[in-house]
Amino acid sequence: MINAGIDLFTVGGVLGHKSTVSTKRYSHLVTDRLEDAVARIGQKR
Repeated sequence: MINAGIDLFTVGGVLGHKSTVSTKRYSHLVTDRLEDAVARIGQKR
C-alpha cells in the first residue's frame, strides 16, 4: 500500500493497528520510495 502512495495513517487503519507507532515500525521496509524522494531533491524543474 505504501508503494502505491497510500499514507501511513490509512495503511495502519486497514491493518488494524491501534497506533501509528505500530505502522511506522514496518515503514523502514519501504526504501525505494525514500531513494526516489532523495533523488528528486535538488532537481531543477
